[in-house]
Amino acid sequence: MTLPLLGAHTFGLAWDCAADEAIERLAAAGYRSIQLMATPPHFNPWIEDAARTRRLRALIERHGLSLLALDLASSDVNLASPSPHVVDFAVSSYAAAIDRASELGARWICVGSGRRHALFAKANDRLMASFRDAFARIHDKAQRAGIPIILENHPQGLLATAADTARFLDAEGYADMPVIYDVANAFAIGEDPVEGLKALSPRLGIVHLSDAPKGQWRHDPIGSGAIDFTAIATWLRQQAYDGNVVLEILSEQPLRDIDEGAAMLQRQGLVFSLES
Repeated sequence: MTLPLLGAHTFGLAWDCAADEAIERLAAAGYRSIQLMATPPHFNPWIEDAARTRRLRALIERHGLSLLALDLASSDVNLASPSPHVVDFAVSSYAAAIDRASELGARWICVGSGRRHALFAKANDRLMASFRDAFARIHDKAQRAGIPIILENHPQGLLATAADTARFLDAEGYADMPVIYDVANAFAIGEDPVEGLKALSPRLGIVHLSDAPKGQWRHDPIGSGAIDFTAIATWLRQQAYDGNVVLEILSEQPLRDIDEGAAMLQRQGLVFSLES
């Protein structure tokens, strides 16, 4: 039987240590699949430094790790701004991240949708037009670099729901593009994570797991909030899901909480493989 591949995100360590230290710590804890948050002070994707990326790639390879994806912080960019200058900056930022992902040997570049207008909903059709064009530019760059895009749902984004994500990919000709489904991002907008997983089932490349109280957007330790992980674990097991599961937890002790979250999920019957 093929099992889900358990991985860990460096996001929880991004403000405490540089990328190389985070990678060392995750490798020492036994994780073989990782995602890397590309934001200063952790890892600055805007800096072209061949020696730096060679050192990081050598570290990843020495530990036998799989770098699943490189992620820009959503707070740093907006692909749906009404300002062309902001959109151009966001596109150029993703272009830099794609270059770094290629240098590091990442499997994917993670892209989120541009931010919707929370207070002026009728602006969102216009913002979607901006996002659609920006996404196409990033897709073109990614194709030329040989780094596929993986699209993530985001509670502040134009593609916040699983249905919105699926419709966009189908309508724009990206039907075969994989997605990251973040259960805490979905929970923040009131979406049932199991229903979201069902809607995106054929496209799932990575499932992000963390917890949150009802009505809040957080990435808390698993078991500390209101997300039904028993239902999530049951669905993944019933579907014989054998893709990537990444724990993305922000806390005072993220590595401890990632370990404890993985143990809790396994007690609920979701058995993982650590082999990348």
